[in-house]
Amino acid sequence: MVLEGKVKIVAIIAEYNPLHNGHYKQIRKAKREVGADILAVVMSGSFTERGDVCVADKYTRAKWAIEAGADVVIELPTVYTLSNAQFFAEGALKTLSMLGEFTLCFGTETEELNDLSMVAEFMASESNDMSRMLKNFLSEGYSVAKSRTLALNLIRPDIANMLQMPNNILAVEYIKAGAKYGDKVDYHNIPRIPDNDRTIASSTKIRNKLYGGESFDKLVPEFVKPEDMTTDPKVYGTISTYALKSKTPEELAEITNIHEGMENRISKSDFNTFEEFLGLTTKRYTRSTIKRTAACTTIGVTKGLVQLAKDEKPYTTILAIRDSKRKKILPLLSSADGYFYYKPSDCPKDSPVRPLVDLDEKASKVLKLCAKQNQ
Repeated sequence: MVLEGKVKIVAIIAEYNPLHNGHYKQIRKAKREVGADILAVVMSGSFTERGDVCVADKYTRAKWAIEAGADVVIELPTVYTLSNAQFFAEGALKTLSMLGEFTLCFGTETEELNDLSMVAEFMASESNDMSRMLKNFLSEGYSVAKSRTLALNLIRPDIANMLQMPNNILAVEYIKAGAKYGDKVDYHNIPRIPDNDRTIASSTKIRNKLYGGESFDKLVPEFVKPEDMTTDPKVYGTISTYALKSKTPEELAEITNIHEGMENRISKSDFNTFEEFLGLTTKRYTRSTIKRTAACTTIGVTKGLVQLAKDEKPYTTILAIRDSKRKKILPLLSSADGYFYYKPSDCPKDSPVRPLVDLDEKASKVLKLCAKQNQ
């Protein structure tokens, strides 16, 4: 797959919210099993795909990744981060395409990569029966993800079972998105092996311990410190609630993820707290969708910016890089058909992607406002 004499790259798509022992193990294992010269991470900046503000700023989390063994961390643009699994995956692959040829490594619940490749092929081809059933379930008010699951349960229950698992869902979306780049992208999966939270637990469980004041030292590498995680989600909730309450229905209608009259429902609702806003869930608008909607409203991710990202060349900002690998990595990014920056201010004001870089900066400012030391 990778031509002899070229730098062999293994890439990981991540959030590291926070980085834990499972991530640490994946980074080491990926580089070893693929036999790569460079391990690159494309990482969410200030928000996660589920619409949560991150526990620490992107430079702190990128530093964790370098200490864990990564060689370079580049930012996944916010416009992709706050998207459903499909657009999240497409944006991550588009950003990574700036590195040229690479092997994408991801964790899965399913052991056999071939099984996931088969699922991806089936999902990409979507039969007439599948399309018809999807439309029927969507018309009944279910979300796209739920409609797909319900349809698959009727057509291919074996596939539906695999897509009940979150890492498998993303893996399939990565493979589908990677098809656009042909043989420039290879894949390598690392099956996730539970250990009953003795030394490996999900980021969600670790965040719960963090916010609950419990110790989680055994679940993260020693360089991941609780004091680095300064974000107070309650402060973010207040900021986001204000943003949602202050916009007119017309302004809300311009926000991505808001459609089918949801702008009117938000405007007419008498919610006064973030938790009350999250109560606006429906069959179509799941809790994750509602949280993404709140985040997109807070920082201004409009439908126009999403279209700009789709139309434009890829871009990214370097968040961290290992000094000893600079001479191998920087030429790859410099020669890419896209835009890369050492810092956001390097992006010219007249650059086509400047509005997207500004969005990343706005997301960073919101996260900074949520830091505990600001209170």
